Amino acid sequence: MEEIKKNFKNPEKIYRAIPFWSWNDKLNAQELTNQIKDFKEKGIGGFFMHSRVGLETEYMGEEWLDLVEEVVKNSRVIDIDPWLYDEDRWPSGFAGGKVAEKIGDEGRAKILTLKILKDAKELNGKELTIYKGKIESEKINSIERVNNIENLRLYKDENILALYRIVAGKSDWYNGDAPPDNLNPKSVKTFIQVTHEIYYERLKEDFGKQVKGIFTDEPNISPFLWGGNLEYYALPWTDIFPEYFKEKRGYDFFDIAPFVFFSGEKSIKARYDYWRTISELFLESYTKNIYNWCKEHNILFTGHYLEEDNFPHVILCSGSIMPHYEYMDIPGIDILTEVRYEYLTAKQATSVANQLGKSRVISETYGCTGWEFTFEGQKHVADWQYALGVNMRCQHLFLYSLRGCRKRDYPPSFNHNPSWKYHPLIEDYFARLSYILTLGKPVRDILLIHPIESSWCEFNGRDKSVPQERGEEFKEIINALLGIHYDFDLGDEKIIEKYGKIDKERKEFIVGEAKYILVIVPPVITLRKSTLSLLLEFLNNDGKVIIMEPLPEYVEGEKGKEELKKLFDHPNVIRVKGRKELAENIKNIIPRRISIRDVVGQEVEQFLYMERNYDGKKIFFIVNNDRERSYNVDLYLEGKGRIEEWDLLTGEIKDVFSIETEGYQHIRTTFAPSESKLYILYKGEYKKIERPKKIKRTIFLEPTFEVKRLDPNVLTIDTAQFKLDGEWSEETPIWIIQRKIRDTLGMINIDLNSGIQRWKWVNIPHPKDNTKIELKMRFNIKDLPEKDLYLLTENIKEMISLKLNNKEIPIIDEGWFIDRSLRKIPLKEFKIGENIIEILLNYRNSTELEDFYIIGDFAVNIDREIIKENNRITLGDWVFQGYPHYAGSLIYKQIFPFHKDPNEKYLLTIEDFSAGVIKVNLNGETVGFIPWRFYKLDITDYLQNSNNLLELEVVGSLRNMLGPLHNRAKKIHFVSALSFRPEGEEYTKSYVFHSYGLFSPVKIEVIG
Repeated sequence: MEEIKKNFKNPEKIYRAIPFWSWNDKLNAQELTNQIKDFKEKGIGGFFMHSRVGLETEYMGEEWLDLVEEVVKNSRVIDIDPWLYDEDRWPSGFAGGKVAEKIGDEGRAKILTLKILKDAKELNGKELTIYKGKIESEKINSIERVNNIENLRLYKDENILALYRIVAGKSDWYNGDAPPDNLNPKSVKTFIQVTHEIYYERLKEDFGKQVKGIFTDEPNISPFLWGGNLEYYALPWTDIFPEYFKEKRGYDFFDIAPFVFFSGEKSIKARYDYWRTISELFLESYTKNIYNWCKEHNILFTGHYLEEDNFPHVILCSGSIMPHYEYMDIPGIDILTEVRYEYLTAKQATSVANQLGKSRVISETYGCTGWEFTFEGQKHVADWQYALGVNMRCQHLFLYSLRGCRKRDYPPSFNHNPSWKYHPLIEDYFARLSYILTLGKPVRDILLIHPIESSWCEFNGRDKSVPQERGEEFKEIINALLGIHYDFDLGDEKIIEKYGKIDKERKEFIVGEAKYILVIVPPVITLRKSTLSLLLEFLNNDGKVIIMEPLPEYVEGEKGKEELKKLFDHPNVIRVKGRKELAENIKNIIPRRISIRDVVGQEVEQFLYMERNYDGKKIFFIVNNDRERSYNVDLYLEGKGRIEEWDLLTGEIKDVFSIETEGYQHIRTTFAPSESKLYILYKGEYKKIERPKKIKRTIFLEPTFEVKRLDPNVLTIDTAQFKLDGEWSEETPIWIIQRKIRDTLGMINIDLNSGIQRWKWVNIPHPKDNTKIELKMRFNIKDLPEKDLYLLTENIKEMISLKLNNKEIPIIDEGWFIDRSLRKIPLKEFKIGENIIEILLNYRNSTELEDFYIIGDFAVNIDREIIKENNRITLGDWVFQGYPHYAGSLIYKQIFPFHKDPNEKYLLTIEDFSAGVIKVNLNGETVGFIPWRFYKLDITDYLQNSNNLLELEVVGSLRNMLGPLHNRAKKIHFVSALSFRPEGEEYTKSYVFHSYGLFSPVKIEVIG
């Protein structure tokens, strides 16, 4: 294990993150290189070159390709891995509009719609098929296909049902064209030609060497997932579907099509066959084509699919999600926000990876968490995913530029937040975890059948309630199994059909490389023939199957009473009602591998774990997925031997005191909120370990500190008056001023980040370019600052003149702050009281008018007046102590006396604070970091037997500078561009700040 321990201390780049690097402005080769170097210094392993909102260099144009080539070349020298991304923004498949441009409607998504007509006169000649029948309350009472319109006769209560093919309409999000037809192999092959092939021509010498792979992002088959202007029933469609359906199912789809839309005697089978065929077609047309191309060209295929967690949306977007992972070298998922219970999404990908021998699973994660997202947040959101099998992070996002709209692109941008300078800390943590969780194989004894195919039978493409209910029920079963600490894989029936078999001697149900001793069938209404056959073979060889009621009635959508009776009546089948019975029966079948118990001996359901076998050792990664509560727990780890705890933050390894108990090693320990621990059990090895010493006493430091600011303070100015050939307006939010200017000048609306990409239009002259706009802004000074103030602006290039209190101010660019787009202009003529800034600027179509900022050495009171800075700060929110808009670090200083005892150890901890991370210096030396609440930092070697100077660098974020600042919801669950543009009931004129600072005493725990 010595080599393993060495690698654990400093893992290679292949175990480090590969973030989305947002290429989102007019790109510059030198700036790209500078950012790559910065990424490398911060411990990043690679990056996906990802076109995003704001891009002004033509996507896939010559300049773009030149820059990609330059980045690949420089990455080799810097020793970091460049990865490709296959689309202009997302979702993948339309190539920024180039697919439809090349092949027209063949490259545009389609839907099948059904329209109910009262008379043949309403027919327009574009019908795919016509029926007549009686429909009542969404149910088919009678139906007949009409082959000859001339003989059509309608009887009482009958209507005409007509099927139409509709091509998706054009959308700004798709650069003025339509979403792609990913069900059509021709569309996908065109996508490959105008994307993958182009990259290959430029980078062929680097494919599979320096260029490791390519990411596909949210490909799907549902152009109207969230609605639209459709008046009719709609299903995913493509022109080759009828032929493909006949080939796969053996009959004419149009014979049963109405039963997909409406309920009737044939609906279960019709819906099953339709969605199964759609799922297979998407897999073959899109995923397999791209996978095969990547394999032929020696690069890895990775990415994730749209809507992985919501059953009706999964069906609409892909039919089923798990089969796609077979054809991904690195299966991937997308975990947005600070969600903590999206277990289904993770389990779907990690199950297939385990079954088919794929060692890595990537998660695009942290998107939409907001600028205030912390190291603790990073740890918490990724830890639970890693416990479920993810072992590769793709952080969302690292922005090339913050200019204009870009700063609101589902923040945060990790490389712009003040905590970025300490990013190696969190990067090393997850590199170590990624390394360890690729060793050996996970231990999962249970196969849980995925019920998505039952939801096919229940879903007409419109009423989402029934599949939604089944999906939620399935998630509860997943939660229950994880809560009682029996790990499992999910079994997709298509994958089971291909890779399933029975080991008769070992009594194991095998899927690919994974082996199971128990199969659980959740509540379903249908099973595949192949699944049923394997279950019976497993049972006949003394395997164990638990079936949850209600029991299935169908086999592949057809009544299967006789076949299913053999399953239900088998002596090795256990039928259960509900999750409680399920849990009780599992315990009787499978011996426990781990137990995580609270003080009364109950399994703590908030905990997750992963167990892996490696080279005769057992690896246990255990996570407290409760962000608010600590737990005293008894851990029982199966096996006999000594145990080490491997510290993911520091790389240090220590022996752990444990007691052997009936075949388990028992550890009594405490998990703080969100805490996780990594244990290695060396079976058959023994070592005498002393019991851990306990806390003797706790010393609390004073609640007041001397404070030092490391960055300029900020006053955000986000309202103004404006004048456009007329009178001054009333005080108005600057973003609304921009809307009014652009409406008046006939320019494209850029309120949100949903329009046509800027590279398509930003360089085209507009007849109203260089229109003169005047702005007037105000700020108040209560105490006169001793040093110059600066006006921070993104609009320096458009400025014609600048006045402060009616005096002309030279427009001098004195560098940048936070981002190269934010330029500093010195202000000298400020005064006590109200100060008025007047700006005359040239407004162009390319202009993005943004908020302004006053920065300098001052404090800001809660009335947003500039005041004299206090050199003291207390426990509590720094927003109310002079720093409401501050976007940097504050150092909290305190001198305290101390007497050391050589037999004692001293741990510094803060139970409650709000900061990205806290750096700890003691007596002029860096001790380490407190990256999350309750973390205990050993300061023993740094304490002196005298007065000690403690310096805590409390790191803030860009949240209170950049916003959202006027959304009534202080904590926004899903942060998007819309969050920065609240109107109506969501808007408040008041400023809504995120709290920062220390909220509980700094304390020293004495261990001895």
